[in-house]
Amino acid sequence: MASRLIVFGILALIAFLMTAPSAMTLFTSLKPPEELILPAWTPPASITFEHFERVWTDGGFRRYFLNTILISAVDAIVMIGLASMTAYAMVFMSFRGKLALQVLFVVGLMIPVTAIILPLYTTIRSVGLINTHLGVIFADLALAMPVFVFMFSSYFVSIPRALHEAARIDGATEFQIYRRVVMPVSVPAIITTGLLEFMWSWNDLLLRLLLLPREGMRTLSVGLLNFQGQQTRDIAGISAGTVIMAIPVVLLFLFFQRHFVRGMTAGAVK
Repeated sequence: MASRLIVFGILALIAFLMTAPSAMTLFTSLKPPEELILPAWTPPASITFEHFERVWTDGGFRRYFLNTILISAVDAIVMIGLASMTAYAMVFMSFRGKLALQVLFVVGLMIPVTAIILPLYTTIRSVGLINTHLGVIFADLALAMPVFVFMFSSYFVSIPRALHEAARIDGATEFQIYRRVVMPVSVPAIITTGLLEFMWSWNDLLLRLLLLPREGMRTLSVGLLNFQGQQTRDIAGISAGTVIMAIPVVLLFLFFQRHFVRGMTAGAVK
């Protein structure tokens, strides 16, 4: 019993430390101006949404939100298609250069983004895609591709080979096997890839700050910087913007939580 209480106490402390910053951010975003001088951990005595309205209209978050939705949704959808087709070829097909391709993907996992940010910027600029959503999408896909290829591969190896061989004997082409046999049983991996890519794209700051300098093309993560200067900080505005930015990702995770966990653990005991 004592050991259970100790474990429960440790878990409760960890949960508190993880949720306390989010709770304080939410409290600050809902406080009227006269209550902002109070400590951040005190709940608002009266709730107001004026900070959200100010951020959404005056702060430009309406446009930033649409830009972020567009980039993140396209990132997620295209990544599912590209990573799944690449993983299918790596798992179910034999071709010359397969080992070299696998090595390249492993190298891609090891290289940090900051180490190639300048060559990436030069490449995007050379093809005229600076200040375009397409340039950011290409960069996102290129940098995250190795992660999701290996994620899909770990799931595909758990699919019985008999399904693949039976479809091939029936005369199905590789694309038909991929679309009608492999993908329908890979829903957890599809949802996990979509959620992770959407979340990473949604929260990314470095690429958006570098590749989208024009005001009208910015995303939510860059828009938060508008409320922070060298000498002053709009704490209420930052808090409201953070809550707006967090809500879609939290809702998506809660809605697809079961599939997300299954996709993350797929192949772990293979």
